[in-house]
Amino acid sequence: MEVVFSFFFIKLTGFILFVQSLELNQCRQFTSCEQCAGVVDSEVSCRWCLETSKCIPSKYLCHPWKTVLHGINCPISKIPTTYSDRFLRTEVAAYIQAANRVSEYSPVGAPMSCLMKLPSAVAVLYELDVPTSLEGRTVGVLIGVNHDLQHIFIGFRSTNDPVQFVSQFYVFMMGWFEDFPLGGRMVAIYSRMYRDILQFGFDECLGKAVEKHPTYSLLVTGHSLGGAMATIFSLHVAMKYPQKQTRLYSLSAPRSGDETFVKLLNQYIFEQFRVVRDGDFVPDSPFRVSQTIETAHHNSFEIFYGSHMAVDNYVICDQPETEYCLKGSWWKKPVAHMYLFDQNFYNYHLGYCE
Repeated sequence: MEVVFSFFFIKLTGFILFVQSLELNQCRQFTSCEQCAGVVDSEVSCRWCLETSKCIPSKYLCHPWKTVLHGINCPISKIPTTYSDRFLRTEVAAYIQAANRVSEYSPVGAPMSCLMKLPSAVAVLYELDVPTSLEGRTVGVLIGVNHDLQHIFIGFRSTNDPVQFVSQFYVFMMGWFEDFPLGGRMVAIYSRMYRDILQFGFDECLGKAVEKHPTYSLLVTGHSLGGAMATIFSLHVAMKYPQKQTRLYSLSAPRSGDETFVKLLNQYIFEQFRVVRDGDFVPDSPFRVSQTIETAHHNSFEIFYGSHMAVDNYVICDQPETEYCLKGSWWKKPVAHMYLFDQNFYNYHLGYCE
């Protein structure tokens, strides 16, 4: 009996090794991360192993932190050298603080009170407080111009209402995605806000700004919900004005679109930076329960700051998501989402900038 059992055990082991060898051979035809990750070859899902620089059929054949399943998360060899910590702390932070005051709760002139702190010649062109169709609140949009830096900036307001905050996470938990008009699939609440903003007259306002300043580039920014909308609208304006350089600076943004959407961002956006702080929970949403079901993805490049966000205390990560940057930050704390660059980005009934 033991001899028979041993015989069948040896045969079963040999069959398993044969199947694994067959799977390995199926994936090994791919010689780069972009070719390999996310490809299904004869019902085998291929993954790129960073440790061995080989395409494999299972994440368990190399360290889980060094396994790439999605092609858009492949390491990027050319890391940008144009990121400026000072520019984010001053100019971009002021744009976001101003956009956060495009609200029914803020007094008249509140956005400009934030921009007056800048040494540049800056003007507000349009303030759009847009009613939203899904959760029945509003989303704020600020369009302004910086004459010294010669760009038109577009800022999107972060969440300023508890219902709006809960609505986003409710949609996240449902896994509700919709087709996005520019390509790919989008988290439903963000695709609805995108349509609401367009119907409110965004293109007309931006068109007038571009017509008035035809040589200026475009800069799109926002924090949290504003970061998600900035990511989405950066693609919109880049496709609408392909002759212009469009730059994206998102802070603490959640994931918004699928792989197709992210590939479009990489194709059309001249320069993109996604700034996150260690311990922030929002960029890790919508939550991922599986690597194989439909999910949203982050765009590159992730600028990862330590918990105190001291001057120049950052790393430019070579993958949009990696365990060595924010994805590996297991301890989450709300304060990491609300305080960046020693500034308060908590958006609730804001008045003038102090």
